[in-house]
Amino acid sequence: MANFRQKSTSIFPLLWIMLFDHTSLNITFPVLTLIFFDVKSNLFAPNAPNALRSMWYGIAVAAPHLVNIVVTPLISALSDEFGRKKILLVGVFGALLFALLAGAGVLWGMMSLFFVGLLLRGAFSRTNPIAQAVIGDISSHEAKVRNMGYLQFAISVGAFIGPLIGGYFASQFLFSQLNFSLPFFIAAVFAVLGFVLTLLIFQETLPATRRVKSSWSVLNVATFKKVLLNTKVLKISAILLLSQIGWSLYYQFMPPILKTALNFDAHALGLFVGMIAFWLALATGVGIRLLQKFLNVKAMLIFSLYLILLGLVLTALFCWLQLTGRMQLLIWAAAVPTAVGDVIAFSCLIALYSNAVLPEEQGKVMGICFVVVAVIWSLTGMLGGVLMSMHELMPLLVAPLGIIAALVLLHSSFQSLSVE
Repeated sequence: MANFRQKSTSIFPLLWIMLFDHTSLNITFPVLTLIFFDVKSNLFAPNAPNALRSMWYGIAVAAPHLVNIVVTPLISALSDEFGRKKILLVGVFGALLFALLAGAGVLWGMMSLFFVGLLLRGAFSRTNPIAQAVIGDISSHEAKVRNMGYLQFAISVGAFIGPLIGGYFASQFLFSQLNFSLPFFIAAVFAVLGFVLTLLIFQETLPATRRVKSSWSVLNVATFKKVLLNTKVLKISAILLLSQIGWSLYYQFMPPILKTALNFDAHALGLFVGMIAFWLALATGVGIRLLQKFLNVKAMLIFSLYLILLGLVLTALFCWLQLTGRMQLLIWAAAVPTAVGDVIAFSCLIALYSNAVLPEEQGKVMGICFVVVAVIWSLTGMLGGVLMSMHELMPLLVAPLGIIAALVLLHSSFQSLSVE
């Protein structure tokens, strides 16, 4: 019992680290819309057409995820050998490099430097799979869904605070000198705080006896074959892949849609993205624990997918109607089921991933989880850019299709999916 209590308390340093890390990364998210679609951005000529801006925006949101596809499984596997702490340090330092280089690119109007920052973010600032592996290390079988929910809560709080800061500082101070770069440099400060916390307060959770012995083997794609071909892992991955189509199109393209179609300013964009994260935090902090009293994991997953579908359909409808004034609050309200449904679904799926493999395979299975996410977010990033260049609302109209497909599969082919 004492050992279990010690493991339970060890989650809190991780939650603080993830809070600062995701505050840093999410400060820049609403600003991304501004630097691609605002006529004052240094990255484009003032008369650059929206179609061109949309295409570059799609490439920008896809680029880090393309790098994730290659790097994330390697980083995750290396954490199974060298331990979680060293790889977490690499991740939070990557967030610092991204903020500094991307901010400099915006400041000097250098698209190439900005994209170098994005690529480094994709390569070295992905702490989520390592954090999930930590949860797998320290959680009992029964506590994994709850602790995954706590992790998502910390991530969501960072995703709430970050956009508020980014939206506020986007054009408030020294804009003529800094353009939209100030939020990136503020993000760098939070990244430094995350690095210091990781270095000083995080304790290694992977015992030496459970580490992979050969460093060369973890760099071989074949090391993932056993985990990837696990029948349960394949089923979970298929559901995750389809469900992320809807959420990624919504989350990546809702800010530019709000700016171009409904004329949201920097403050409104930051607040909207921040409120999405607020609903994520509320769902993980309260919603999951409440639902666990009445539903098993599979039932929670089905319920959450229907919530996402409802939110996406309502959002597309309200944006299509070009609502103005107080009626735009309906768009904000439709974000609630979309965000709540996604984070509950994701928490259920990563708990199922963790339960599907052996303790020494936690890093690898979380790497696979994030490869699936990276593939979909990179594809929808590029696809969404093309769709938005055709019509500004097209990404929203396509988004519900992935959720519908996930529900069809979950109700039919995957009725035998284990929830234990």
